[in-house]
Amino acid sequence: MKISCSAFFECVSRKADSLWPALFVFLFVLLGPVSVAHSQELTIDEQYDAAFLEMYEDVGNLDKTFRFAELAIAVGDLEGAVAALERMLIIEPDLPQVRMQLGTLYFQLGSYAMALTYLNAVVAHEEVPDDVKQSAQELITQIDALTSPHRFNGTVVAGVRYQSNANGGPMTQNIRLFGGSAVLDEQYTRQADWDISLAGQFNYVYDFETEPSTTLEAGVSAYSSWQDKQSQIDTTLFELQAGPRVIFTPKPGSALDLRPYVVVNDMALGGKDSFEGIGGGLDLAWRTSTSSSWTAGTRYVDRDYSQATEVGLKGPRLRVFGGRTFGVTDFTIGTINLSAFNEDTDEKSSAYWEYGVQAVVQHILGKLLTFSPSPWMLSATAGFYDKSYDEANPGVDASVVRKDETLRTSASLVIPLTVNLNLMTTAGYTHVDSNLPNYANENWFSSLSVLGQF
Repeated sequence: MKISCSAFFECVSRKADSLWPALFVFLFVLLGPVSVAHSQELTIDEQYDAAFLEMYEDVGNLDKTFRFAELAIAVGDLEGAVAALERMLIIEPDLPQVRMQLGTLYFQLGSYAMALTYLNAVVAHEEVPDDVKQSAQELITQIDALTSPHRFNGTVVAGVRYQSNANGGPMTQNIRLFGGSAVLDEQYTRQADWDISLAGQFNYVYDFETEPSTTLEAGVSAYSSWQDKQSQIDTTLFELQAGPRVIFTPKPGSALDLRPYVVVNDMALGGKDSFEGIGGGLDLAWRTSTSSSWTAGTRYVDRDYSQATEVGLKGPRLRVFGGRTFGVTDFTIGTINLSAFNEDTDEKSSAYWEYGVQAVVQHILGKLLTFSPSPWMLSATAGFYDKSYDEANPGVDASVVRKDETLRTSASLVIPLTVNLNLMTTAGYTHVDSNLPNYANENWFSSLSVLGQF
């Protein structure tokens, strides 16, 4: 068999020192949304087909094999690129740059054992440039993290927000009190305010490496907000969830996800302890693709209030929910959620059932600025909630049982700044219509947040 080397490859007997620039071109095509130069006469698919024929007719030509591998990646045929590059190693085993390419491809394909084989060979090769060895080592480190049974991840969010009705006060001073009309002091009606907030979600996962996939998960959530003027509603909330997760994959592309868990939480309001809760829940999800799924679940938490003025609020909280996520277009995903929430307090005038429906639309905008490492995401949410209380509150009006209807809308734009850092801006409106003027209110809000992930 005749083996030829053209100007692109020089000659393999030179240990391929001149191939490292080609490696970077190859990785650039592989790891980024780069398009191979289009011929004026051929589409990318036609170039791919033509390159395959040229390679097939001259299997010993490393240039033609490498060109086919480039085009295979451009059209998404990663397996074809792997086959071509491995054929090159059969012809000339001492090509560390090809081993680097194969390690990267197998990493993309999720074949981590094969990726490690090639990447370790790159790191061990004496003639590989230090920067390439560093890139190979970084991929090895990522594989070690992905294949370890112990995994950690987290998200931290810091933001500033403005609200036209931060305290949720009524729109009017004219309210009901002990069944009669009364005038509420203006300081207790709606009050605009600014706040800053800090939130974090930290997760630990232990993978038992079994089939079906079984993991043990624990997550801690923390949230604090500080108002500029309305300090009585400064909020601090902590929550711990822990439990197993089992994922069944009855057929390729589909998965049934079950996650039972226990939950413990604690909240402080205005710098004072408010409640502690303990309970559990179950999350279910049936996924048929990356953009199509059904979800359902329930959560039960028994709350114990520590303040004497809130003793009547003790009791269990039950939430039941279900949802459907579906693709609208190639760049748009829609979700419909249904929910029922019951607050069964000791004081029956504070107990209620709330039923809600919510629609969410998420749209990928693309990279609107060159510095963004990934596409921008725009989302819009609208929800309607109907709340009915069990009994009338004699302190307000013994003849009227409270009933609220709430509309919540918001829109958010997420702008990736780096791979692990995002900027998010949100604006929204909430309107509460109540049969008692004490509780009718509206609130406009806007926020700007920075989200970091690790």
